[in-house]
Amino acid sequence: MMSSIGVVNDVEDNVENSPCSVSGLPVGLTLGYSSCFNKGVGQLNVLSITGNSDYPSNLHNLSFLGRSSNLTAIIFEHVSLPSQLQPLFALRKLKQLSFVMCEIGDALKSFTTESNYNMLPNLTHLEFDMCYDFKQLPSWICNLAHLQKLSITNCHELDALPKELGDLSSLESLNLHSCTKLQELPASIGSLRSLSYIDISDCLSISVLPEEFGELCGLQVLKMNGCTGLQELPMSTSELSQLDEVICDEETSYLWIDIESDLHNLKINVVEDDRLETFMKIVH
Repeated sequence: MMSSIGVVNDVEDNVENSPCSVSGLPVGLTLGYSSCFNKGVGQLNVLSITGNSDYPSNLHNLSFLGRSSNLTAIIFEHVSLPSQLQPLFALRKLKQLSFVMCEIGDALKSFTTESNYNMLPNLTHLEFDMCYDFKQLPSWICNLAHLQKLSITNCHELDALPKELGDLSSLESLNLHSCTKLQELPASIGSLRSLSYIDISDCLSISVLPEEFGELCGLQVLKMNGCTGLQELPMSTSELSQLDEVICDEETSYLWIDIESDLHNLKINVVEDDRLETFMKIVH
């Protein structure tokens, strides 16, 4: 049932010690600490838990994480998360946390903003990819004071970001690629003065950017190809003095004609729009 210890992909090179890969989990498996004990999970820095069935494998118990205080990176892939995630969020050394093709359910709703200021105090990277039922980013995540990279990609049910997003004062990279139902960015995004990279490519439902977008004084790269619903840019966009590159398709490149002359270092990189791919995302 358990795989051998192996290298976990997509984890930064500076994460040391041997990772543990727990894969091939059948549906309905109750994963407890004893399941991983012989793999030395108590001494590990990196842990990957992967389901291997047609549907996400159920995780009923993550209490073993209470004895895994050295973990710096965890990847959940193709699993259904339990409703109680307290053992996970109590990991004070955790720096990277990824949910890939996971069923999120109510797992992230059991926390409140007021009671979780000290949760995951060293987390710098948070990723959600292809989590089909992920509809809203909980506001308490905006308390993660050291978060540098937030990636929510291919989550087609996500329709809103919390208004407190601007509280992520350390955020450097925001990737929202192909969140096709996301309608807008919160006005507080203008407070993200450390943000240098934004990807809203294939966010088909975004029709307008907030006027506060121009307050992103550190923004260097904006990727926005496939934003078929975006009809205009806010006037404040001309104030993005550090913006070096905009990656867009031909249709959205016209939005920058009047602004490009105000941003002397700006390079407009036009990429070919895959219309079939865009159509498939619309009918998804």
